[in-house]
Amino acid sequence: MSQDEEVTFHKLSELWRNEHVPLLDTKNEKYFIISDMHLGDGRGADNFRENEEALKTALEHYQEYGYKLILLGDIEEFWQFEMASIVDRYENSIYKKIRAFGDENIYRVFGNHDMEWCALPDPAKNKPTGDEIAVEAIKMKNIQGNARILLVHGHQGSAQSDRYYWSSRFFVRLFRLVEPIMRKLGFFSPPPFSISKIKKDYEQILYSWAKRSNVILICGHSHRAIFAAKSYIERLKEKILEIKAEMETYLDDEVLIKKNRVEIDKLRKRIKKEKNKGRFIDSTELEGEPAPCYFNTGCALYRTGITGIEIADDTIKLVKWHNDPQKRPRFEIYKEGNLSTYSTRVSSWGI
Repeated sequence: MSQDEEVTFHKLSELWRNEHVPLLDTKNEKYFIISDMHLGDGRGADNFRENEEALKTALEHYQEYGYKLILLGDIEEFWQFEMASIVDRYENSIYKKIRAFGDENIYRVFGNHDMEWCALPDPAKNKPTGDEIAVEAIKMKNIQGNARILLVHGHQGSAQSDRYYWSSRFFVRLFRLVEPIMRKLGFFSPPPFSISKIKKDYEQILYSWAKRSNVILICGHSHRAIFAAKSYIERLKEKILEIKAEMETYLDDEVLIKKNRVEIDKLRKRIKKEKNKGRFIDSTELEGEPAPCYFNTGCALYRTGITGIEIADDTIKLVKWHNDPQKRPRFEIYKEGNLSTYSTRVSSWGI
């Protein structure tokens, strides 16, 4: 899936300059941002269905604690399914939990797989009228009151997802008709839906725009969770380096040395597992430390759960909700940081 850097830069710059893009406060506010559910009809081709309970649990949690909800695109899978079948399947589960936030606390950004929400009554709203148009972008202020954050789905500039949307949708639906036959004949074994088909330089292109524009950019689309411009594998490698540095301070303590070696082995196994799953992501910054200007929510289609981004006042977190109901704690904080710190650093990295 090709990504045109020039078109991407042009479209994101247009959205950032657009005065009509909704602007939200972060001071004294809390948001949960999620994308790429790709809701289907609950049958075999619906890749979300295994994570339904995990998302319901997450939504209950955020609604209880006063969060607002940002749906950052590709919530529905309209390339494969009709709206009626999706709503029929999730009306009394996912949509019901979303509506519990209250219409004034739900924000919808459209993606390439759910562009229909530009003009349809929204089942995520309690009183849909057809007038509540999904938007292409949202801006956020930092706690100092300055617009510093841009939220988009992230398909802007993609040939297949942006410019040739309707032809892409046609061929996906056509393939859906022959896929069961191909599977039975052994001609097709689909990869996990959480493995992205987006080109590996996608993150580098969006990161470059954010860095040049002095903006913190939050996206979905690629199904690859990114925090402060670093992937999960990069964070695991950083953790190994931290442990090794710590070990240098107590070389005579054999018990602690052994404990940390075990932890390093666990981290290396995680890295190998991620690589085997096809989730190795090229670094956003080709030389040196990246500017903390690019974040990606990941998706709701992982085999073990869903990921999303929390913003609470000046804190931003990348979190994962496990789909195993017996797992405690039910959610895991992958990484967290301070938006003001990131905003200051990003301002000093612009070109």
